[in-house]
Amino acid sequence: MNPLEQHTSKMDCQASLGRILMVGPRGADRERLQVRFETLGYVCDCVESHEDAIGVMTTMTPDILAIGDTSPSALRLIRDVQATVPSARAIIYGGSPTPEALVEAVRGGASDWISLPEDRARIPERMEQIMARVRAHRGRDAHLEALTENCKRLSEARDEMSDQVDVLCSDLASAYRSMRTQMSDVAMSSEFKAIMSQELDVEDMLRTSLEYILKRIGPTNAVVYLREGDTKYGVGAYVNYQWQDEDLMPMLTDLGGIICEPMSSERDLVQFNDTAEFANAAGGNMQKLAGSEVASFACHNGDECMAVFALFRDADTGFDDEHAATLDVLRAMIAEQLSRIVRIHKRSRPEWPDEPADEGWDLAA
Repeated sequence: MNPLEQHTSKMDCQASLGRILMVGPRGADRERLQVRFETLGYVCDCVESHEDAIGVMTTMTPDILAIGDTSPSALRLIRDVQATVPSARAIIYGGSPTPEALVEAVRGGASDWISLPEDRARIPERMEQIMARVRAHRGRDAHLEALTENCKRLSEARDEMSDQVDVLCSDLASAYRSMRTQMSDVAMSSEFKAIMSQELDVEDMLRTSLEYILKRIGPTNAVVYLREGDTKYGVGAYVNYQWQDEDLMPMLTDLGGIICEPMSSERDLVQFNDTAEFANAAGGNMQKLAGSEVASFACHNGDECMAVFALFRDADTGFDDEHAATLDVLRAMIAEQLSRIVRIHKRSRPEWPDEPADEGWDLAA
């Protein structure tokens, strides 16, 4: 092995034992102790002042701080170094201490006092004890850091799981609400269909429809316009809930003239929220609707609009999403029953048979 390899191997061995920062004036004690430390396998860095020690700390991290005096500034240095490197331990070296000096050194953070030359033979054992404390402290720090990292990961996993549980609960609640709504719609559809299937007269069917609608969405004014011509609609039935002491027919007639034609081509449920502007612009009888909210839908048989329903009540009560869902279910069955009644009436209408062919009446032959 060449000298360079021998030196490298020696430094690797030294680095594995520990690093010592020696702080004290040049002299026989420091030099002999440095040689002893390096002989044992430690890496030693030497500075003369406490300020130099702080400066060196920016480029290296000592395991042990060896200080050659017990002045107040030396004890402050121990606290400053341990504040930066909590695992570092400190020793005092020099002559034999007085009991007071030893107590003061221990209070200042020193782990041992090496009296020279008395303790020279025990240096290896005592340095190993101090390095064991350094390694134990660093092991605790590493273990604590690992536990902290594990706690952080567990906390993140818990938060993620909590978020997933919240999403799952939200999905389940949404699914339950949807299922409950669907079941409610099915029950309502079955009930309404059973009631409507018995009505084969248009007026009775309209009256029954309005009664059921009011039962489901609460008290409201309502009117049904039946088609009487290509573009003409007349009032087929109505409910006067709000103005029972007044004649609503003039207002209903005016309302029909305004909404029936545009609604005849509308396939969706429509809600009018701007009735104040609408009523003020129309004027006259329409002023009654100034504070109302209007919902309307049309009943179609193929491309033909058979009827237009309009419901209106005070805007403070209005119509919410649940009312819209209810009307959306009912309007399809109302249109179906109207179509059925129309087909029955057409089949029952008396008509002259087609004129037979001439050869069919040739009795003389």
